[in-house]
Amino acid sequence: MNTSTPALITPELARSLMPQRADDAHKGNFGRALIIAGSRQYTGAAKLALQAASRSGAGLVFAAIPEPLHAPLAASLSEPIWLILPTSEGAIAAEAGKIIPTILADKDAVLIGPGLSQTEGTRAFLLSLLEHLRGEAPELPLMVDADALNLLSKEPDWKELLPERAVLTPHEMEFSRLTGLPLSEIHSNREELATRCAQEWQQTLILKGAHTLVCSPQGECRLLPFANSVLAHGGTGDVLAGLVVGLLAQGLLPFDAASLAVWLHARAAELAMQAVGHPASTLPSDILTYIGMSMRSL
Repeated sequence: MNTSTPALITPELARSLMPQRADDAHKGNFGRALIIAGSRQYTGAAKLALQAASRSGAGLVFAAIPEPLHAPLAASLSEPIWLILPTSEGAIAAEAGKIIPTILADKDAVLIGPGLSQTEGTRAFLLSLLEHLRGEAPELPLMVDADALNLLSKEPDWKELLPERAVLTPHEMEFSRLTGLPLSEIHSNREELATRCAQEWQQTLILKGAHTLVCSPQGECRLLPFANSVLAHGGTGDVLAGLVVGLLAQGLLPFDAASLAVWLHARAAELAMQAVGHPASTLPSDILTYIGMSMRSL
């Protein structure tokens, strides 16, 4: 196992990873991102992830959401293409699994999890999606976030359910559920545990928190060299998830997409805080506004 000091995610590294955009490019050059998110209780999580994916530079952003969310989200978001899913208990229903091949067709990256809820129907849909990806599209990058991680952690041998190119984005509590380790051990040994688990699971891992870590299946580890309490608001993880899937759709490798998204997200939070005036009052929606300025700073 690689036990060397993590490399810092510097502006120079982030700059080297930014997708290039030719002036004569068209939307087809920048990928098609699919976001499967939301439930009646967590409509905002889907909205934040969709906005962040659109701000990431993805050419097209598709929203696979429970039917009741369509009217409120479509009234406030102009950019996504809507894919309406059957609903049960205010969340995605198990029968939505029947249309998985349709919603995955021609997509370049997939995110599942923000605001999903943990109903039995949602669990059945998630397992159907993972089975389809393993069998029919193992190379399609998949980002697993939030409630999708929590549902996954309840499954025996959950690691075997994932396709080959997944990005997992737990905070420390979610990481505890995935590993079975106590929070105290995780908090005191973040780098070694994150690096080891990424290798053992053979997936890219973002361990969120102050000084977020990004670890690759090969044992590489990158460290975000700054932190601020702006990111201690519910919804900031949904913004990060949208950024990652948007960069994956543009063709970045999972380790690089995760690293760049983590830097852009944190820098946008700093810029938003400077504009708002205090971290306590800087909201995830403020961070969205400054993603472009974060890119410009590179």
